[in-house]
Order: sequence, then C-alpha cells, then structure tokens
Amino acid sequence: MITFVVIVDPYDQYRIVVLPGFNLVKPGLTRYQSEIKLTHAADIQADALIYGHSRAEVGFDPEAPVFARHGLSAYNLAIPGTGIFTARKQAEYLHRIGIKPKVIILGVEFLDFMEASHASPSVIAKARAPDDQHPVTQWFWRFDSLFSLASIKDAIRTLYLQHDNEADTMTSRGFNPLSEYGPIVRSEGYFTLFQQRAQENTRIYLRKAKGSLSLADFGHLRAILDMAAESGSDVNLIIYPYHAQIFALFEEIGLVHAFEEWKNLLINEISAAQLRHPDARIALFDFSGYSSYNCEKVPAKGDRVTATRWYWEAGHFKKQLGDVVLESMFSRSTNPLLMVRAGSEVPEKFGFQLEEANKSQNAQRIHLERSECMRNYPELFAEVEALVANERTHKRTAH
Repeated sequence: MITFVVIVDPYDQYRIVVLPGFNLVKPGLTRYQSEIKLTHAADIQADALIYGHSRAEVGFDPEAPVFARHGLSAYNLAIPGTGIFTARKQAEYLHRIGIKPKVIILGVEFLDFMEASHASPSVIAKARAPDDQHPVTQWFWRFDSLFSLASIKDAIRTLYLQHDNEADTMTSRGFNPLSEYGPIVRSEGYFTLFQQRAQENTRIYLRKAKGSLSLADFGHLRAILDMAAESGSDVNLIIYPYHAQIFALFEEIGLVHAFEEWKNLLINEISAAQLRHPDARIALFDFSGYSSYNCEKVPAKGDRVTATRWYWEAGHFKKQLGDVVLESMFSRSTNPLLMVRAGSEVPEKFGFQLEEANKSQNAQRIHLERSECMRNYPELFAEVEALVANERTHKRTAH
C-alpha cells in the first residue's frame, strides 16, 4: 500500500508518476495543509507568495495572467481557518531556508485581529508566541502522510476525482477553485449560500463586537514586514473585497469604528516598518466598501438559474474578482481598470492604495459608494437589519 500512495501521490510530494486521467488532479487538503504547501512552495522556488486564510485560498489564483506578465512564479500558501500567526510561522520557515520572494501578497482579515472580550493582551501574546521551528521540519507528518490509512483513502479519492469537475481539489500551486459549490448552487441557488453565510456571520460578528483589537496580531504583522524587508520583497497587504452584505453587517452591529481603527493601525505599522527599513517597499490596498463589485446583487430565493459573477457567497469572492484585485494591486495606482459588463467595457475604479495622507479620501470613497449601493440595492440593507434584529431577539429569548 505504501507503493500505491507513492505512485498515486495524493499530496503531490513524490511526482514519480504524473498522468492526466490518473493522478494529475489532487484532492483538497484536509490535514498537514501548511506543511504540504510550504514544501511545494520551496520545491518550485516560488518568488510570489500568497498568504491568508480561506478568502485568499479560493480568491487568488497563482496562475492568474498578471503573474506571468510580471515574470513571477506564484504559490498560494493561504490556509483556511487561520490567522496572521500562521502566516508569520510560514514566512519564518521560508526565510530560514533562504527563500526570498520578489513579491508577498498578504490578505489581512479584520475579524482575525478582533479578540474575545475576556482575553487580555498579555495572555494573548504569551499564548501565540512564535515557535522556533515550524512543524514542517518535523519527521512525523512525512511519515504519517505516507503510511497512514488516511493517506490510502486520499490516494483512492485521487483516482475517483480525475473526471469529476465538481470535486474538492487543490491545484499544483495551492489554489482551491471551490468547485464543490457547483452542485449546491444548481440544486439550491446562490440565495441559500448567501443566506446561510449571513446567519453565521451575524452570530460571529455580534460576539466579536464585544471584543477588542489584538496587539499580538500586530506584532505578528510587524515580524512579517521585517522579514520581507530583509529579503528585499515587495509587500502588498490586501484588505479583502468583502461583499456589501458583510460591510452592512459591520455597520448594523457596530463594528465599523473598530474596522476604521484597525486600518489606521495597519497604516501605522507600515509607517513604522519603513522607518526601520528605509528601502522597504510596502503597500496597503483597501478593497472594502460598496463598489459595484462589492454590491453585486444576490439572486432571489428559489432562483436556481442566475449565477453571481464575483462572489460564491458574502464570505468568499470568486477567482474572477480575485484576478481584478491582483490586476489593480500590480498597477500600483487607483487608476480605473476596464471591466467587461453586459457585453461592453466600462471604466470601473476598484481598490484604493491607502496611506496616512489619503485616509479621509478613502472614507469619502466608501461613503459615496454606499449611497450608490443603497440606491441600486436597498433590499440588501433591509435584509441585514432584519438579520441582526432577529439574532438579537433570539439571544434575548434564549437567556
């Protein structure tokens, strides 16, 4: 059975046999995600690295055309369900073994920086101190990924998914195309995906609103910026293009003030890093707001035909929008990009390179976008208000 695992190679570790229709397509990772991804990135000597959590993993395709145009070999190191601490540990390991990427793309998630109300900053910092060695350096994960029953099951799964275009897969460069959402949207429609995610988000955000920003997480960001400066890497921090539903939830629940404070602290960290490293190249891009991308309409309940273009649900944007984000980021400006809409090219400004000097301009941008989104999609705001009211009522009656 060991030979079977090596030949089928479900985790793309050995590459003794690589055959279309046999083992070319690999299953999505359910264990040793960071270890396997780090090994792949090091093996191919990737010089453009993508860090983050699930939004980055399903949104930023390392094979997007913009990377090839800039002569970059990209890899997606994003790990679902993780915060910036994971990105720091990954960056430290690669830095230690001499990987010096030309470009780093780090998706920064506001909610990951919000800690529970009962956790003190000193406790948080102690609990989340970086390890001297990343688990990728340990032998057990390599042993277990070869000899375990789970590996045999993943090898069998690899054989079965070669002709399944809607299986849970991961590309050779760490990207998750989220193909398994296909059957769901056909049977239930996009409305169900958005609705379920909105209900989950409402509960989470109400809890987060009682907390505060984590000083420890800014320490992890600081460490990443210092390592990148030492390696001579261009660093691009991405504030994700949240769907308007999420941003409206921030407003309704009362998280917007903390969100704006978080952005200010990101700017401060970048300014401090540039003082420590005068030659550092760091940029912060804000894709949050209510642009026509963010304010994409959700198909009606029961509609199983209409497809969204930019979002799977409010929590995850599609590769198509990720490509637009990457194009905007590499343009290093707020100049309009051309997007194709309704069969014609329409200039659309998307993304804002945020700095201390233009914070008020960015806030004005979001305000104007909100007014436009409210005019075009008023039901979104009404639905968000109802969601929050229902959840608050439920919590009161439950107690």
